[in-house]
Amino acid sequence: MLLGNLLLALVWTALRGEFSLANLVTGQVFGYLILLALVKGEVLPTSPYIGRVHRAVGLAAFFLWELVRANLRLALDVATPRYQMKPGILAIPLDTTRDSEILLLAMLINLTPGSVALDVSDDRKVMYVHVMYIDSPETARSEIKDGFERRVRQLLG
Repeated sequence: MLLGNLLLALVWTALRGEFSLANLVTGQVFGYLILLALVKGEVLPTSPYIGRVHRAVGLAAFFLWELVRANLRLALDVATPRYQMKPGILAIPLDTTRDSEILLLAMLINLTPGSVALDVSDDRKVMYVHVMYIDSPETARSEIKDGFERRVRQLLG
């Protein structure tokens, strides 16, 4: 399916007459939608590629939402005279065990303002994260586990 999607993107770019990144991305999106319609119409057999792309887009959308939310919270805290930060370091038990999953989770945590992945235990069962806004440790843990970690496991697991 990936090869078919790339082929459709190249066909789109050739039909447009200009080889550019914008045309390739547009062709990739249109190609995916065509493949999705063919799979839903039972013309093509189902493929894990369709679900994986869906989960990747979901993770990207969730990350962008969290990024905007964290930036707004941080900007509001800096702009107001009252200090809202309650920083702390949390030990988050991991359900992910593969290096790729742990790396992606740590990258997403580090890219979100207000949180930094500090370390992972040697047995890869605990990640230590510095969080700037901790209302309760359980809430902060569940936000990371039910947010980023669950989506990373769905995508890569």
